[in-house]
Amino acid sequence: ELLAFLLDGLHEDLNRVKHKPYIESKDTPGRPDEEVADEYWANHLARNDSIIVDVCQ
Repeated sequence: ELLAFLLDGLHEDLNRVKHKPYIESKDTPGRPDEEVADEYWANHLARNDSIIVDVCQ
């Protein structure tokens, strides 16, 4: 838990995205899992871009 707390704090301080866009989630029934995963990952990267994300995720 301590490591997760420290990494989260570093990520927030080093995040290159200053204004996080609001992204509404779409319904996923009937869509391929890979397509949904790619969409969610792109949404995650649109809000979270730091060296911690580059190295750990």
